[in-house]
Amino acid sequence: MQLDLNPVKQRFQEFVYSCSTTSLDFRLTPRADTSLYATCFAIYSLQLVRTLHKIEDKNALAIHLKNGLRSKRPSDPLERQAKPYRQLLTFCLSALAVLDELKNDPLEDLVSEQIENDIKGYLQQAGVLNGRAGSGNQAMFSAIFMIHARDYLGMPIHSKLGEWVETHIKHMNHFGFWGDPLHMTHLQFQNGYHQHEILEYLGIDNPQLEQTLPAIRRLADPEGHFAPYPGGGGCYDYDAAFMLTPEGHMPDDPTHQLLLRTTCKIIAEQNQDGGFAESIRVRPRSLEGLRMIASHVVDALGNKALFAERLRYGLTLQRSKHNRIHTHWSQYSREWGESDLWDSWFRMLALARIDVALHPERAGHWGFIDYPGIGYHPSLRANKVIG
Repeated sequence: MQLDLNPVKQRFQEFVYSCSTTSLDFRLTPRADTSLYATCFAIYSLQLVRTLHKIEDKNALAIHLKNGLRSKRPSDPLERQAKPYRQLLTFCLSALAVLDELKNDPLEDLVSEQIENDIKGYLQQAGVLNGRAGSGNQAMFSAIFMIHARDYLGMPIHSKLGEWVETHIKHMNHFGFWGDPLHMTHLQFQNGYHQHEILEYLGIDNPQLEQTLPAIRRLADPEGHFAPYPGGGGCYDYDAAFMLTPEGHMPDDPTHQLLLRTTCKIIAEQNQDGGFAESIRVRPRSLEGLRMIASHVVDALGNKALFAERLRYGLTLQRSKHNRIHTHWSQYSREWGESDLWDSWFRMLALARIDVALHPERAGHWGFIDYPGIGYHPSLRANKVIG
């Protein structure tokens, strides 16, 4: 089965441009304020559908990113270790890699100050090894900075990076993640996915792959989504597509059939403006939506931790404070069913990952990011030597 994704890509591209205010500034949604985060997501999106060449002055865009990033660098050293800034820094590094600007200015001062002295101690303190919520992001940031320091700054970082890998492999649980070794949950896989991005970039196989695949498949709902609430979520669905296509390949027929269902559902949920949303099932409230939430919870009865997780989400998301989605990427709080650049990029990235897993010869039809972290694909490895 080979779906025609060209109409989806064309409409997606139109949505990306609808979020622009100038050639340098983008908004998370057409109704939001401009932000560096949104500009990074737009760059990734245009790169993914191979239309980045339509940006006329890439050098000006790179300067805009670097100046904006430096203006956002906190004066407080503790704030420079917090997720918002480290995330923005890694996002900008990936965007500058896409624009081919890191060779000219690898941002040495901003990256070198992010290298931890004691890698294992940092991972323990951050709660990485027991799967604390949000720790996967921080572990990925740490590895990205080390790989960047190795490849762009010439720093003797190999032993630290090796310790990062060794520590993660040593503490990996039966499911191939970190945390509860008895019960798989959406949090455990979505949090731990981030370290697998780094392992794949480094060409290191998941030693628990035979257990990881069925554990992730069991998290899927009847529509092929993977979130703890109906309708999926940009992060959850892409992270699952990533984990279920190790080294970019389709591992078996059960995974093949599931990801075909995921693909068809994502395509069907593309909004009229060409973008994608976090979930079209959470708001507005409806009897059908409540029925789906209840069914989603009941389906997890065989896994106590998963049942509790889905029940908690199902109840919590009914509170009025969750009528809209709030993030540090924008002052504007978007609606659950509103198209935004982040979810749109992640939905298209999931489609791209599945498409290439099904049809490896189509890897060149997509513009993956040749830099560690989200957006990388192993098909790029043939074009370089990994150190």
